Amino acid sequence: MIALRRAQRANPRRPAKALGLTRARRDRLMAACGSDMIGLRNRALLAVGYDTLCRQSELVALRVENLEPMAGDRLRVLVRRAKNDPFGMGRTAWISAAAARELRAWLAAAGVAQGPLFRPVRHGVVLDRQLGATTVAQVLRKLGHQAGLPEPEAVRLSGHSLRVGAAQDLMTDGRSLAVIMRAGGWKSQAIVARYTQAADPGIWD
Repeated sequence: MIALRRAQRANPRRPAKALGLTRARRDRLMAACGSDMIGLRNRALLAVGYDTLCRQSELVALRVENLEPMAGDRLRVLVRRAKNDPFGMGRTAWISAAAARELRAWLAAAGVAQGPLFRPVRHGVVLDRQLGATTVAQVLRKLGHQAGLPEPEAVRLSGHSLRVGAAQDLMTDGRSLAVIMRAGGWKSQAIVARYTQAADPGIWD
């Protein structure tokens, strides 16, 4: 054990992190989505996941009945439970007008009026259950390859990529740490700092 620790100190390696699906990368993936039911779902998944900064488990647990219309065609949604919310108090997340249009298009085409927002599609048929959490990462990686992302980037896409990318964009846009923590439901400044360290701060523009 001591020898292993010495070897690790002698050859330090930065831990592999999820690739942040920043606005530009997200748009590339959205453009790679088809026009069929799966494509409509995936476009809505990307748009809503980015806006709400949801973890993949939170994203697939969103429900129609937790949506609330807001001014300017935006939506507000209750994210009911997170891994850092053991008592299920939930948090509120906002969905932009652009993302709301993608979501409404998917819900209308799928005939979904209640229950889970995001569902599996088999042979063009929308199933009456929520999408599996691990499917989010699978969808992102597949779209990453279809969108022509470099292989080293595509393989780093994970269920956290939308959350990380949105946080990086908020930092680059000059939002305060408090705003970023509120948007993503974070309680630890250290975690937010770790997620945003790869973002371009724009100090050399």
